[in-house]
Amino acid sequence: DGLGNRSTYERYKDFELQMYARGSRHHNGGIQFRAQGGADHYEIQMHDVEEAHYPTGSLYHFKRARYPRIEAEKWALYQLIVEGPNCLVRIDGETVLEYDKLEKLKDGFLELQAHQNGRWIEYKEIRVRRI
Repeated sequence: DGLGNRSTYERYKDFELQMYARGSRHHNGGIQFRAQGGADHYEIQMHDVEEAHYPTGSLYHFKRARYPRIEAEKWALYQLIVEGPNCLVRIDGETVLEYDKLEKLKDGFLELQAHQNGRWIEYKEIRVRRI
């Protein structure tokens, strides 16, 4: 059904993730990091609804991003840099989120998520570099 998470085999603590993503209109998913399995992780939201409580680029449950002007079904460059307690999100070169209070510092998996029936998200040219 296209729903669920795709996870790395390796664990990452401090890293830079760069990829292109596009989704259907009002898609909903995310980039999970330092994931331990289950609900123990951080998530960068991917939800192209500007009025959403946590729109695209937000650190879900922690900080709302400045909404990037992304368009449905068009590729956008996503960059996520995580180092120690710091998290930075850029979309198409624009910084949309900076956060410096991450408390879960243990390494974990990176996961790409899609979790809304009838909507889709595609990812390509995924690159991860340890810091």
